[in-house]
Amino acid sequence: MGTIKGGFHMAFDLTQLHVDQSHDTLTKDGKLHRQSQPIAQLAEFTVPTRDPLEPIKQVESALIAELIPMRHERMAASSFAFFRGTAELMAEDLAAQKQADIPVVASGDAHIGNFGFYASPERQLLFDLNDFDEVGVASFEFDVKRLLTSIVLAGQLNGFETEDLLQLVTESAEVYREGIRSNNELSTLDRFYISSEVKTLLDQLDASPDAAEFLQPVISKAMRHNSENVVDKFTTTDKMGHTIFRDLPPKSIHLSEKNYQEIHAGINMYRKTTRADINLLLSNYHVTDIIRHSVGVGSFGTRCYLVLLTSNDQSHLVLQVKEALPNRRFFTPHHELTRSQEVTEGQRIIDAQKILQKASDPFLGYFTLDEHSYYVRQFRDMKESIELTSLSWENFQTYAKSCAYLLASSHAQSPTLPLIAGYLGKKDTFDDAVTTWVRDYTQQVQKDYQRFVEALSNKEI
Repeated sequence: MGTIKGGFHMAFDLTQLHVDQSHDTLTKDGKLHRQSQPIAQLAEFTVPTRDPLEPIKQVESALIAELIPMRHERMAASSFAFFRGTAELMAEDLAAQKQADIPVVASGDAHIGNFGFYASPERQLLFDLNDFDEVGVASFEFDVKRLLTSIVLAGQLNGFETEDLLQLVTESAEVYREGIRSNNELSTLDRFYISSEVKTLLDQLDASPDAAEFLQPVISKAMRHNSENVVDKFTTTDKMGHTIFRDLPPKSIHLSEKNYQEIHAGINMYRKTTRADINLLLSNYHVTDIIRHSVGVGSFGTRCYLVLLTSNDQSHLVLQVKEALPNRRFFTPHHELTRSQEVTEGQRIIDAQKILQKASDPFLGYFTLDEHSYYVRQFRDMKESIELTSLSWENFQTYAKSCAYLLASSHAQSPTLPLIAGYLGKKDTFDDAVTTWVRDYTQQVQKDYQRFVEALSNKEI
């Protein structure tokens, strides 16, 4: 194999993925790698000995205390919601499993709910990975196993049979493997320029007309999402006639004067991390309101804000500011979280998003305040996700396989792609191995979920 350094790291260091051999040699090395790291071992599930409550408590020690009860309520809704909110558990569990040990820039949280629609800079509607808080360098199968596990958990919530879902897991693993193979046959630049535009994606997957039809209402809704739509939905007019955000405590509240000024200053720092054209565009705007606005499940309880900017023509732009905590791998008992670790996390997330997405929000940027790191993006700009519980079995299958294909395309941006392609090969050994592992791990998630629900009832957490 080429010169490769794997594992999770605090800094997002791309030199870990350096390769120094030709494409063909790396592909052959990937095949040879099966001798030292057999694919079949990826099926072996090592049962964790940890109490799931401890990593959860460690994560929540860094969150806003008043939001923890609402966070728990969201996590307790289902085993899938619990899975979404506890990336730290799977990160710790995966580190204890047998590994392929071929690193990529990994999402770290590539579950089926973390894919969605958003706008390209050219205003095309794309469908791709859309959450990167847990991004890092890890063995490629970490992302695959998290995605495939989420397919079972989300599908069970939909009432689909577990055996049917495990068959879909096998088929989705095959889609990932074939996606890796097809990307490996493209030139480096062709891989870089590959599109995740919705129609192109459906054509690549040879999706049925029904699949395209069921997406149309979602696409239409996404196309209506823009900053003016956000202003209509989230704001009101105060006694002075100013447009301000609505309060909805504890989820959405206005800030103290001190906190307001800090975030306002952060926006000025953020501008220096944007592209020159975006920085110039932002000079047309001034900040007119800021609110703390918590969203999601896994990130609920972090410091998140909405910033309303008004242009000199009275049009609006709404930016979302999200706290960037260290990768959940560093909340395990072996790593004590300190605020100084957080400083570069916003840059890590933004850099990785640009790598893993086919095209990204042009307003991406970051800043640091008092050892808290933040990243910035547009809020709800043509962004939309699919309500998984509304999907028919046929459409759920299409959706799951689309996510598997996109994950392969994201991993294909790492120079270790030929190693993965050679390692996986053309046989279904990988598909069967990860399906066996997922069957066991979903049962572990259910056990952890029950432990969590009981702990809530007993007020242990």
